[in-house]
Amino acid sequence: MNLQASKLFFLMAALLLLVACGGGAEPEIVPPVATTAPTSKSTPLPPVPTHTATSMSHTPTPIPPTSIQQSGSSGLTLKVAGIAANLPKYDRDDWKHWTDKDSDCQNTRHEVLIEESLKEVAFKGDKKCQVATGEWLDPYTGITVKDATKLDVDHMVPLKNAHDSGGWKWAKDRKAAFANEMGYEDHLIAVTASANRKKGAKGPEEWKPVNQDYWCDYAVDWVQIKVDWELSVTMAEWAALQDMLKACDKQTSITAIPSKTESLPVVKTIIPTTSVTSGSQNIQITSMDCNGKPEIVTIENSGDSSQDLTGWRVEDDGLKNTFNFPSGFSLKPGASVKLISGESGNNSSETIYWNGRTVWDNDGDTASLFDSSGQLMSEMGCP
Repeated sequence: MNLQASKLFFLMAALLLLVACGGGAEPEIVPPVATTAPTSKSTPLPPVPTHTATSMSHTPTPIPPTSIQQSGSSGLTLKVAGIAANLPKYDRDDWKHWTDKDSDCQNTRHEVLIEESLKEVAFKGDKKCQVATGEWLDPYTGITVKDATKLDVDHMVPLKNAHDSGGWKWAKDRKAAFANEMGYEDHLIAVTASANRKKGAKGPEEWKPVNQDYWCDYAVDWVQIKVDWELSVTMAEWAALQDMLKACDKQTSITAIPSKTESLPVVKTIIPTTSVTSGSQNIQITSMDCNGKPEIVTIENSGDSSQDLTGWRVEDDGLKNTFNFPSGFSLKPGASVKLISGESGNNSSETIYWNGRTVWDNDGDTASLFDSSGQLMSEMGCP
């Protein structure tokens, strides 16, 4: 028996043993975001306490998780599991928020409003404890809001969802850390009160933002938060996330081993086939200002002919922070274009407002310019 035949024999034997034992684990899936999800920016988390029978009157019956592992080298693992039976009742009061960790009289809600406002905020009083006005773009709806009282600060992954997917066993200090986390920029997000009420505690299998342009960011953030906090997703949740990830401009393959009852779609990698045109090497990032609002990345054509930038992109950390030049956009000889984030405005041949929120984090981020074939043409780090 040759080596390949031996491997096939043992694989079949293992599968037969699994069926005989009643194994019902969900399939292993390689998600599209694993190789492109943004680097975690979460603050250090309190340890998960060991649960004992004395701390709870009833013990949930766990459902064995299935791992979703990325095909890259960083080893992100997203667990797929059903919600455990007999969970302790969710109590919102256990997830203390909003706190004032630095004792500056501005609690987490108002610090988020200050951070996410596109303009300088105004406060309700001289002590500057509570935000009154500013300018916020609600990514769920695409609506701009100037009155802070019209906004909720939403947990991207709702507290009830976190409870159901593993947070039920956390100590209260870890629950409070999750409820007030600001280290990852979209863990908490300012949205209209009406959109937040409609979302409630629903996951992506039950609710999606009406602004479909935000679906890619929403799904990437959801996955990253779940990974950072070691929370699981259900199969329905994961299927909904896959659907939303199709909105991302840059797709990666999803390899799935379907269960007997479910078959997951396979999304093929989309790779531009346009060849590098002559003179494209003259398109370079010439400056980068990421120390405040707005942020500006300048791209210049130093050549003697125009360059069509259709299919070109600028990215920082994978899917989330990626700008794709609009179809037909051309840069004339000696001309430059400024990509502006953290501010809104009208686009022109010299200025493009591509993200109303800040992208670069002033911590060594690198702007990378790729041509339509995916070739890296220029890079510049945030000073």
